This record gives sequence, C-alpha cells and structure tokens, in this order.
Amino acid sequence: MIARRHVFHIGGYDPISPEEQLHRFARSLAVYRRIWGVRAAIVSGVEAKPVSASWEIEASGPNWNTRTSYEMLRWDDLILEDHERGMWSRLGQAFVTLADFVATGTLFRFMYASWKYAGFFLFPYLYLAGFAACGAGIGYGLVRIAGVTGFAAAVLTAAVTVGVMAGLLRLLGWRWPINHVFDDWIFSREFVYGERPRMDARIDRFAERILDRVRNADVDEIVIVGHCLGAALVMDAVARALERDPELARRGPSLCILTVGATIPKFSLHPRGERIRQATQIVAEERRIHWTEYHARDDAISFYRFDPVTLKRFSRERSDGRPNIRRVQLHDMMDKASFRRHRFDFMLLHYKFLMGNSVRASYDHCLILCGPLPFDEITAPRGGVDRFGEDGALLKGAQFSTAAVARPADAAVGAA
Repeated sequence: MIARRHVFHIGGYDPISPEEQLHRFARSLAVYRRIWGVRAAIVSGVEAKPVSASWEIEASGPNWNTRTSYEMLRWDDLILEDHERGMWSRLGQAFVTLADFVATGTLFRFMYASWKYAGFFLFPYLYLAGFAACGAGIGYGLVRIAGVTGFAAAVLTAAVTVGVMAGLLRLLGWRWPINHVFDDWIFSREFVYGERPRMDARIDRFAERILDRVRNADVDEIVIVGHCLGAALVMDAVARALERDPELARRGPSLCILTVGATIPKFSLHPRGERIRQATQIVAEERRIHWTEYHARDDAISFYRFDPVTLKRFSRERSDGRPNIRRVQLHDMMDKASFRRHRFDFMLLHYKFLMGNSVRASYDHCLILCGPLPFDEITAPRGGVDRFGEDGALLKGAQFSTAAVARPADAAVGAA
C-alpha cells in the first residue's frame, strides 16, 4: 500500500498556468470523491517556481491514507512566447512545416500510423483553405457585379481572397484552435531539427529535478506523467537523467511512467527524430522503470494502437512492461449523456485522461495518482474496479501480482 507518492506531470503544448492546473485538479478530485466514495482534497497552497509548481493532496478511505506531492514541470512560458508571433509569421512558418512534413514523408507515416492523427495535423490547413475559398467566392462575386475583367479582375479577386482569409483567421484563429495547432506543429518541426535551445535547456532542468527527487526520496513511489506531446518530453528527460545516473532506477522508490493521449511518434516518425527514438528506447530498456501507456480509440489526437517503441501497429494489449499498453474506451469513463454531448469535442476527449471519471472504470487518473495501490496494480487491466468498496475502502482479496509480466525482466536484471 502506498502511503506517500510523488507525481511529476509534463503537459503537452498547452500554456496552462499552475493556478489553472490546480483548479482543473480540484474539479477532478470532486468527481473522484463522488464516484469512489473516498475523501480527497488539496491540502496546501501552490509553490510556484519558473520551472515547476507543486502542491500536496491527501486522499483516504476507511482503511487507507495516501498523501501525494504533485509537481507540474513547466514550460508554459515558452508556449506563450510562441503565441506572441504575428499572423503572417505564423502562416509562413506553418507552410514551411507543411512542406517539410510532406517532403520528408512524415505526413504519410502519420497516415499509416493513425489517419485520425494525420487529420489533426491537416485540420488547420483545411480551415485556412476554407477561409481562402470563402474569400475567392466573395471576390468572384464582386468581380461579376462590378463587371471588371482581365488583370484587374484577377487583382481584385486575389485581394479580396487574402483580405477575407486574414479577417476570418483573426476572428476565429484563437476561438477555434487554429493558431494554437499551427504553433504546435511549428514547435514540433523546430524541435526535431534542434532549433529550440531554450526548450532543450528546459528539458535538462526537468532531468535534474527528477534526479534530485529520486536521490532524496521520502516517498514509496514516483510517478512521471506525460500527456500528449509531454509524453515525448518525459522520454527525453528520463533518458537524460539515466545518462547522468545509470543507477537511477535502482535506487530509492519505485520509478514509474504513465503516458496518456501520447504523441511520441509525432517526433520519432520524422527522419530527424533520432533523439526521441533513442530516448524512448533507453527508457524501454531500463527494466526497473515501470511504464504503462493508455490508448483510447475515441482520442483522435493520439496514436491509437501504435507502439511508441517499435513504431509498429499492434492489435492486442501488451503486458511486457516495455511499455505495458492498455486499451480503454473514453465512453466507459463518462456517463452516456456527457459522452453524447461531447462526442465531437476532440480536444475535451483528448484531455479526458487528465480528468476525473463520471463512472468507475479501469482507468481513473485520480485513483492512479492519489489512491493507495502501487502503480503496477492500479494500471493492471482491471485497474481499481474490483478493489474498492462503495465507501472507498480497499477490499481484501487476491492481490495483483507483477511476477508474471516482470519475471523475465527481473531475471535479466539479476543476471546482469
């Protein structure tokens, strides 16, 4: 049973502040209390620093009590700087990115790995094409009304097309996540080409923070959570930590990685993504790190049924720990009315992995991070569904054993 846990969270390309993240987590805890019958609350204020922000959470049932230190590893400031770029600069860089992903074949690898994710890459460009088509239609109408012909007609049509497109982009670019997704893809291209030195330095800071916490652990378990693009940053940070201290996973508490809504292949499928490919392989080969990744068919902004290590499609769940891959359904984590209401809200569904469930399910973010069960038990195929009573009590009974899946790895470690 886990009495003390430390959680690191590395988010994706989302400029969320510590205060906003705290508010999100507090709402999830409210749902967690109601669904699982537990007591849970944030019991400290936010300790915010430039690279991290942390707070304490306490959860309990009739026969257990767990205190979780939640630490958000921050890079929201770098994302906000990206958002400050001008519209024409953004569009120029966005089309450079499109050309690069087509010329290198990365877009076509996305199509093979996940056609939905390829659609996520293309959707802001399709919106832009739609805006341009609206402008062209209006321009053509004005030309016909004015009776203009020849070169003047072409100039007028082009000017109206550009003007309408720019106007719609200014009006809707942030209301709909068009500009945000453009910035995400621009960042991704620059990152794989090594053109983001400040981000590189920030990942070094993340690695240092993980090293320091492991070396000075006063907890039973450390869980590192990576969501969306943040999953790739987790791979990079942990690989750097292991490079500095190869004994990292052999000292102190159990070291665990949870990747959800993960987009590791967005980097590793690019020809210049060798660093992320190597980092992911390093993490996978460290047998003492417990790594579980959850996939959901309804999450379009992820690589469903695509292995982040082998970069191949798979058909069944995997429990060899490199990583353990669990397939869950988001509609099993939500009540029917809520799922119907948000069925096509792809961004909300993508973040569902970080929210409290409205029904008991095999995956529950709050139960993994704030509950008493060790990581390998709570991320087993059934999760905590059969482990807790209506009053939140931890039920007695057969304990999930990791021996079946971990024995080959442990034997290899022991032989080493």
